Amino acid sequence: MAEISNIADPKGSTEPKSAMPSVDKALRALLLLADAGPAGLPLNEIARQLGLNKSSLHVTLGALRFRDFVTQSPSTGFYRLGSAAGHLSQTYLNSLDIRATLRPAVVKLAERINEVCHIAVLDGQEILYIEKIESRRAIQPGTRVGMRLPALTTAMGRAMVAYECTTFADFQTRFGKSLTPRTPNAPTSLEQEWERILTARRRGFGVDLEENVEGLTAVAIAVLSNGRPVAAVSAVTLADDKADLEQHAKEIRLALESVVTAPLHLPVPDS
Repeated sequence: MAEISNIADPKGSTEPKSAMPSVDKALRALLLLADAGPAGLPLNEIARQLGLNKSSLHVTLGALRFRDFVTQSPSTGFYRLGSAAGHLSQTYLNSLDIRATLRPAVVKLAERINEVCHIAVLDGQEILYIEKIESRRAIQPGTRVGMRLPALTTAMGRAMVAYECTTFADFQTRFGKSLTPRTPNAPTSLEQEWERILTARRRGFGVDLEENVEGLTAVAIAVLSNGRPVAAVSAVTLADDKADLEQHAKEIRLALESVVTAPLHLPVPDS
């Protein structure tokens, strides 16, 4: 069955038209929200950009919300992609094998900066280590593949949560009971942790200044798809080395640029 037909308008032009306008409307809304990223868009702006009636569009978005393809921020009312859209994307990305995609670059990164480097994914309220490349140093952090840590207070967690939660309300709903300070340097309130996460979003990378393990610092960059995090890569250093974490962030970004291709992309720091 043909999905698209060319229908001539009264002026003689042939504009491709969907055979199922209601489905096409929903798909166009999803594509627009994907481009908008985690911040989402208000109903008025979606209607304006798509050239659609707000009442009709509201019904369409309601149907997409029912199946979790779209969610609506409780604080702003903005619409953004929901968990079902993320599940479809994640299923596709799983077929790419994110570890296999990133590992060659991370191996070269660890060799170049001589620091332990990790790949992790965000799993609920935790990060899950899926790769570790050791350095040539005598002292190594006690991490391992398969290890889990609370996402909050870690560099990789912050790098990913910065693009997973767009408002404090969203952040509080998901992580409200998961903040467990592990060192004296760690924030003791959600508000303090949220400030670290906002800084990660602004800079395009997350840091951990002895907030997870005393004596260790880390910097991490998220790998995104349609503005949502699918993994993060970190470099861990001894605090006594006083490493330039911003330079390490540049090194991570440079390494990842060689392997990250669409639909994957890297965060763009705020100018």
